[in-house]
Amino acid sequence: MAISLSQLCENAEKSYSMRLVAGAGGMENTVRWVHIVEDSEVPDFLHGNELIFTTGIAHVGIEWLKDFVISLKAKGAVGLVVNIGPHISSVPPAVIVFCEQNDFPLLTIPWTTRIVDISYEFCRRIIGNENREGSIADAFRALIKDSSSLKTYRELLTRSAFGEKSNYTIISISVTSNGTNITRSALQSMDMRIWRMIKHSNFHSSLFMHNGSIIAVRQNCTDEEIIQFCTEFEKVSGGSDRSVHIGISYTVKGLSEVSEAFLQADAAMLMSMLNNKTLTHYKELGIMKLVFAVKNKNVLREFVRENLGTLHRFDIERNADYCDTLRLYLTHSGSVNEVAETTGVHRNTINIKMRAIKEIIGSELDDSDKSSLILAFLIEDVLNLYDKRSENK
Repeated sequence: MAISLSQLCENAEKSYSMRLVAGAGGMENTVRWVHIVEDSEVPDFLHGNELIFTTGIAHVGIEWLKDFVISLKAKGAVGLVVNIGPHISSVPPAVIVFCEQNDFPLLTIPWTTRIVDISYEFCRRIIGNENREGSIADAFRALIKDSSSLKTYRELLTRSAFGEKSNYTIISISVTSNGTNITRSALQSMDMRIWRMIKHSNFHSSLFMHNGSIIAVRQNCTDEEIIQFCTEFEKVSGGSDRSVHIGISYTVKGLSEVSEAFLQADAAMLMSMLNNKTLTHYKELGIMKLVFAVKNKNVLREFVRENLGTLHRFDIERNADYCDTLRLYLTHSGSVNEVAETTGVHRNTINIKMRAIKEIIGSELDDSDKSSLILAFLIEDVLNLYDKRSENK
């Protein structure tokens, strides 16, 4: 899990005489990097979640500090460390009040503490933590691909506080904009906010990209925590030009079941996309569970060909729309009037089309045939999503 400011500052009081002056409520925020900033104009290279150090060497007096802290907060910095000495003799009370009211951590170190030493250690720990999280993500990627790889990664995962017999829930998330998958760029722009949401849990989690989706491995979370995470994710990632689709697995017992849970979450996420929904739980899939359980996609393609192939060929050869008409007819439970109203076409035209469709596919559309055709259309949608995802890899 991304390192928090409180974790980064562990033992800093003993080693560097660092002291927390105000803003303790923000100590659990995650830290991206460390910068030394002396200019009162907060630089644009700050991306957010940086811990800032300053000595005040470029200034006279201390009154500039309040505007400086306000600017840091606005830029998304995670906190400020002030080097108390010849340039900053003390922190103004107004700065302390602002930091306390806004949960913006304000820390001090004495002049005898060398900033280069503490910043080097902090950067080393941030990099070390990122490397460890990368190794954990690689382990879970291998695990969801092949459950037998647990024997290879068991020690790494258990050493990283992922209990072998813990309960696990997998969440699969896709973010699109105008039909284009932008999940990776979305994760890069908001990963720290996502980590802050995850850190509310007392148990370790993992977050990574896989097959164009964000995968969150949640350990020992309640249903309420899972739903809260999904709801908050939609808030921070959604927008007028974005669509968020989330799938949630069953909660499974043990690392050995994570692979199955991933398949469930992935299937639920795809159904969210098909139904244009934000959130779908695997338990809601009904008969589609059987479709997603078929590993051999050629079996699914053959089922579609058997039921819809003839009609597809007719449409291509005659530039017709009989497949669309049949789908609407099945969606509206065989109501010609509803199809006519939806398409803006006279009901007699729909009747003519339906007679032609029945002749082309050689069916009077009894209940059994209707069920097969509805399923074929759904399978076709799923296969199209699989194909599109393969193209975007």
